[in-house]
Amino acid sequence: MPELDRLPRDLEKLLSGEAFAARHRLVLPILTIDPEGFPRAALLTVAEVRALSRTLLAVAVHTASRTAANLIRRQKAALYYLARNSVIWIQATAGRGRTCDADPDRQMFPLEVFRVKVDQPGPGEGRVSLVAGPALAARQARRHFSGELFAELESCGTAGP
Repeated sequence: MPELDRLPRDLEKLLSGEAFAARHRLVLPILTIDPEGFPRAALLTVAEVRALSRTLLAVAVHTASRTAANLIRRQKAALYYLARNSVIWIQATAGRGRTCDADPDRQMFPLEVFRVKVDQPGPGEGRVSLVAGPALAARQARRHFSGELFAELESCGTAGP
């Protein structure tokens, strides 16, 4: 499994706006560490994750969620990009969060990329790929894909209020 210290260029491009513009309804699992040291999982839409560079991401999570509390407390996270021909694991360190202006019920966190692992089939596995990755299907999908929220995530890597 190749290890990198930054996002692959195609994933950076996808998470910096291409996936949001296409509204693929892609979701990315995020894992944080709870107070007992166990992993906690949540799902983020492409409107809640934005690549600011190959080494910096921004995420928006519900303020009252365990994910927000864990990012504050432990400051470690892993994001997973699972798609038909690509499985990428992103380990990151969370910076200080702040309340989102576009949605006051969410908190935005910068995530500094620590390590990226690109999963590929082993020599004995032959040619394999995922049939599909996690995707959101919701009646009110627009509620989950706020352009205003996605635009505000761009400011998460800079000093803010």
